[in-house]
Amino acid sequence: MSAIDVHSLGVTIDGAVLLSEVTLSLEVGRWYTVIGPNGAGKTTLVETVAGVRAPSTGSVLIEGHDVHALKERDRARLVALVPQHPVIPAGMDVWDYVILGRTPHHGLLRGGSASDDALVDDVLARVGLTRLAHRDVTTLSGGERQRAVWARALVQSTRVVVLDEPTTGMDVRHQTEMLELLRREVDDCGLTVLATLHDLTLAGQFADDLILLEGGRVRETGLARDVVRSPALSAAYGTELRVVDVDGADVVVPVVTRVSERAVTSST
Repeated sequence: MSAIDVHSLGVTIDGAVLLSEVTLSLEVGRWYTVIGPNGAGKTTLVETVAGVRAPSTGSVLIEGHDVHALKERDRARLVALVPQHPVIPAGMDVWDYVILGRTPHHGLLRGGSASDDALVDDVLARVGLTRLAHRDVTTLSGGERQRAVWARALVQSTRVVVLDEPTTGMDVRHQTEMLELLRREVDDCGLTVLATLHDLTLAGQFADDLILLEGGRVRETGLARDVVRSPALSAAYGTELRVVDVDGADVVVPVVTRVSERAVTSST
């Protein structure tokens, strides 16, 4: 059984087609990253897969369950969502925020168990937030805050995690650290991850597979190293892209005409 099966998915809002005929089958224990130009439908796709946006046509199955036919609590036991702009309650420390991820398992009115507490402690250690466990979440740096959001998703204990631009607002070092954390969870715990990323180099280096969207449709899927070299990538972004090997890593760069060359061209 696949971890995620998307069948002929379509999303139309106020007459605008955001997704059309999207069909995907995502294997257990792999990291899939959705790429594509602005407006391609990346966020719409991951939100619909996570069940927070209803499809107009088609269906999404996670571990064989139709996510849009489930109650919210049941869905939250199957898939965890890390949104691009999470709502962080004021006055809540990191530990209390992270343990909210256990709510689907015991409800809001009953407190967590000793095993819940131990899980939170373990996850905070894994993401490097133990020393900040009793800091107000709103006082954290952008990178630390994203770690807290990621920790909350991990304690939700789902086998599928969906992330929308998990490195938004981070500098290069914190982006790399966040993606390394994610990669480790995929490799060590067998998570299935569906994420979106704008940075094509990071997407190609960390994900197992890439899904290229353009105009709400899937234009290319496959191993990351194949998709970043595909002619479809430049076509989708509307600019020439080149892959450069840097110490064995693929770096995707746009081919930009030099200013001096543009000046010469315009004067002739």
